[in-house]
Amino acid sequence: MDFPTLNKNLKNARAARNGLAVIVLLMIAANVMLSIKLVQTSNQVVLVPSKISDGMVARGAVDRRYMEALALDTVYAMYTVSPSTVEYGRTVIERVSSARRRAALLDQFDDNATDIRERRISTVFFVEKLEYNFANLQVVVVGRLGTYLETTKVNEEHRSILLTFEEEGSSVRLSKVERLEAE
Repeated sequence: MDFPTLNKNLKNARAARNGLAVIVLLMIAANVMLSIKLVQTSNQVVLVPSKISDGMVARGAVDRRYMEALALDTVYAMYTVSPSTVEYGRTVIERVSSARRRAALLDQFDDNATDIRERRISTVFFVEKLEYNFANLQVVVVGRLGTYLETTKVNEEHRSILLTFEEEGSSVRLSKVERLEAE
């Protein structure tokens, strides 16, 4: 091999090495920037497991524990929500609602979920007490609703929620969710 050919091969090798070094540096810089963004971003997901256990409803009897479990599942699904838990909450509402009122309850949930997504907030409901009216198949859940932006609490308000149930088959299912005004 002669000198000009060796010189050309050396220049090509150096160019390839330099190009590879630039690509590696760009990849490292991208990883550093993504790591910084990941550290600064807070993904907070709160999934509340179901309170309903097998055997709570037998032969048409309305069990207090069963209505309480349905009420808590509903309240947590409707009011403990973040943009990343919307689908979970929707599934819970779909599961506990009566067939006749399912569409209306899902529309109500979707309105709330749209607001949560657009404002990029999270809400958490802290249950304080439950009041029962078995004659009308109603449960009033009293508690505090906290609103969070990322991990900072921006608002907390007292809230009472009336849950109305209806008989469906040999069980009861959710029929209506209403916010009661403070007296």
